[in-house]
Amino acid sequence: MRRGPLTGGRAPREATVADLWTLPEHRVAELADRSGGSALLTPQERRRHRRLRTSGARRRFLGGRLLCRLALSSVTGLPPDGWRFDRTRYGRPELAGDHGGLRFNLSHTDGLIACVVTRGRSCGVDVERVPLDRATAGALRDHFDAAQRAAFDAAPDPVAALGEQWVLTEAYLKGLGTGLAYGVRQLRFEPRGPGWFAVADGRRPAAGRRWRIDLLRPGPGHLLAVAVEGGTGPPRRHPAAGQALADAATTPHPDPHAGPHPAPPHDLSPDPLSTVT
Repeated sequence: MRRGPLTGGRAPREATVADLWTLPEHRVAELADRSGGSALLTPQERRRHRRLRTSGARRRFLGGRLLCRLALSSVTGLPPDGWRFDRTRYGRPELAGDHGGLRFNLSHTDGLIACVVTRGRSCGVDVERVPLDRATAGALRDHFDAAQRAAFDAAPDPVAALGEQWVLTEAYLKGLGTGLAYGVRQLRFEPRGPGWFAVADGRRPAAGRRWRIDLLRPGPGHLLAVAVEGGTGPPRRHPAAGQALADAATTPHPDPHAGPHPAPPHDLSPDPLSTVT
């Protein structure tokens, strides 16, 4: 991928498989001030933003929409207010129109928002707040089978092991585009190196050769996983902060391989990003 306004440095000679942007929730207001805020959103997104009941939900919603647009614009140089989105039959958000195989995925939780962008490769990202509280841990355990639960219980920190399994699972299933409807009991994650895993998927025996899932700790209170089909290394990380936020909205860096300009604004369907977690 080319150097863009959020990347901040010179692009390496080798192709980057995945780029990951993270935005602390307390910097959403800064991002909005520097980039144009809700003016970048579609009318349907602005309506949904207004309907959210809590200030935290509104802040994370706005931060996710802005981060997604600015990350995509950083890669392509296209204007951040031009991006439009569709949904697959499983509800996964995708870009509307042809953009040269550009793919993205978005996740947010209390305190942190994350967006991964790839070209020509399926991808998924999940971020969770840790440590899990007792109620959340109990609810998540119910998704797993007896062997998986026994493995958690045998770990030095069972709740931490459950949290890692969950974030790896979510990132992989978001990469597949199926969500939890696919099921989690046939999945095992095998460490292949420091901080990264292959998946053993009982439904897709070849998945272990095709998917790389990186487990990251962006801060003491969060756990994050990025899944990339055909991944060959860890994602290139871009903290979305400082002057780069303004540059992302004002400095075009055209990519000749990016495909046509995003579709013009429309307001004909439910918000395609409404399934982001």
